[in-house]
Amino acid sequence: MNVYLISDTHFKHENMKTYCDRPSNFTELLIRNWNHVVRPEDTIIHLGDVAIGAIKDWGWIIPSLPGNKILIRGNHDDQRSCTWWMEHGFNFACDGLKFRNCWLTHRPDTSRAGGCDLNIHGHLHNIWHGFKPDDGLPAKKLHQPWQRLFSVEYTDYMPVEFDKFVSHSKKYLATGLGD
Repeated sequence: MNVYLISDTHFKHENMKTYCDRPSNFTELLIRNWNHVVRPEDTIIHLGDVAIGAIKDWGWIIPSLPGNKILIRGNHDDQRSCTWWMEHGFNFACDGLKFRNCWLTHRPDTSRAGGCDLNIHGHLHNIWHGFKPDDGLPAKKLHQPWQRLFSVEYTDYMPVEFDKFVSHSKKYLATGLGD
């Protein structure tokens, strides 16, 4: 069994093509890559912002994907309860998770809960190449050296094995262009 990370899939959110310069088929690409990488016995931790729009358009996606799915709710997910997400395809849902001494969140956190070594988060997308959220971050780095950004825009829209992401974070631009 392997453990994978993914974040900010934003399934069916058409504006992501403009906001983050995603390819026109990004939803299909994310689904294909997930199906190619993740096996039914694997676990995948989704760092939030699953989908946008009417559930009739995307509600079938999560239950159809392989793996034991854990959701850390993002800013586009938290209008629905953790229980709702577990009734709609996730095995577990929460707002933060300590895993292998890493604090997993959607937005970059200001602390490392429980003395964790790293805060692995999503939310900022391809910030190093033009996406500019209103989080007030410097243009080329995160606020803290222990923060790591997981962005599908920097992983070729692929889930990444947790330990590979942690040990090779520079490959995924996890701390910025100045890695």
